[in-house]
Amino acid sequence: MSALKQRLGKWLIPRLPVSPWVFGIFRRELNAMTVRLLGRVHPGWIARRRAIGRQRGLLVNIGCGPFGREGWINLDLFAAAHVTMRADCRRRLPLADASARGIHVEHYFEHLEPATERPRFLAECRRCLEPGGVLRIIVPDMRKYIDAYIAPGWEAIDAVGCGGEKPQAVFATKMEALNHVFVQDGEHYGGFDAEHLRRTLVQGGFSEVEKVEWRQGRFPGDAIDRDQHKPYSLYMEAIR
Repeated sequence: MSALKQRLGKWLIPRLPVSPWVFGIFRRELNAMTVRLLGRVHPGWIARRRAIGRQRGLLVNIGCGPFGREGWINLDLFAAAHVTMRADCRRRLPLADASARGIHVEHYFEHLEPATERPRFLAECRRCLEPGGVLRIIVPDMRKYIDAYIAPGWEAIDAVGCGGEKPQAVFATKMEALNHVFVQDGEHYGGFDAEHLRRTLVQGGFSEVEKVEWRQGRFPGDAIDRDQHKPYSLYMEAIR
């Protein structure tokens, strides 16, 4: 079914009277409106949200996609295997105050609009974390890509990678590879280095912020950082 949808989308999107960027925004916002409406009126969704709201000591995986974890609250806007509940996490998290021991956010934060969505999201994470709870944010590391861009040839960029095939096999120039990472056809709002991400978290109300490494840090239990993101990611933890 998913392969059929991909083929249909590949044929249909170029024929629409709007750009693919506009179509992507429309698709996302239509899903978001649907999810918010169902959360208010659908008895099953309301019951699920209330059940989650009664829980404490949670581990939460936001923007999990198909990488939901057993025993966690896995949230995503789109339906996927192991998603506990669909939610528009840009607006509100379906969690009670001080109910989470840890919130894991992997390659989702860069999709949030800087002026309104990021501050609102961080305020929600602070609301939902218990005192001493850990917010772990993972984003593409612009510093790694800039260093790789400056280095001669393609070897450094190939080592960092852009997900999937080697950049040299996909892009004609190194700048095209960087644009792919930090624009993502309009899905990303630029890039982060450690200083920028730390400052964003401090502005969001977190006073204790630390750069950590892959699967290291103070996150409760075992960190669930994905293997494929390790070469090109920046890891940061903020304590409530």
